[in-house]
Amino acid sequence: MQYELLRSKRKTIAISFDRDGNLVVKAPSWVAKREIDRFVASKEEWILATARRLQRAREKEAALRLSLESGDELYYLGEKRVLTVVREERSRTKIKDVCGRLIMTIPYEADYSYKQEQLEKWYRKEAQRVFEEKAQAFAGAIGVSFQGIHIKDQKSRWGSCSGKGNLNFNWRILMAPEPVCDYVIIHELCHLVYMDHSDNFWYLVERFCPSFRQYKKWLRDNAGLLYKF
Repeated sequence: MQYELLRSKRKTIAISFDRDGNLVVKAPSWVAKREIDRFVASKEEWILATARRLQRAREKEAALRLSLESGDELYYLGEKRVLTVVREERSRTKIKDVCGRLIMTIPYEADYSYKQEQLEKWYRKEAQRVFEEKAQAFAGAIGVSFQGIHIKDQKSRWGSCSGKGNLNFNWRILMAPEPVCDYVIIHELCHLVYMDHSDNFWYLVERFCPSFRQYKKWLRDNAGLLYKF
């Protein structure tokens, strides 16, 4: 059974799937590969059942995929934005956020992939601005500092923190409700104090985000809403 192996200082072996349905195994750095293979083989029934369930979920998600035409509903920090597509004789795209609408002016020949690419660029630019502002404010409150923020489209996580103090965030978090977005940023900033998920780490997260459990649950239950295009 094929899988991606990620080694770290963790204490146990864990199995999960990324957004593309690929099997990911996280294991302590000291565990032998043959032992990891035996562990994965022992979980084969669960892996196959979960893979089937996730495939059905992806098919359902694809059926709900937005057409990226006028009237589609997008979100910005949890607030609805109705998409308005305007086609003109032009070579470049312009996107404006006006009174609850995202007005996207595009060339006549633009297809779905083009619209998807342009919307993602706009969201990434906005995410860079918003996340930097929020991270600066939360970092001051927590008493930490970070090197920089990088916007990505990570398949299996909403954010990450490197040992050098760089923060990475999935741009799609900008579509989530603002308290959820804040939780993800606080979570990664707290890793600048504790580079693990120990009790001390979660105590620190709770200090600055008392309802973090609610926001974690929202992400588990509503991730598909952030992947509609």
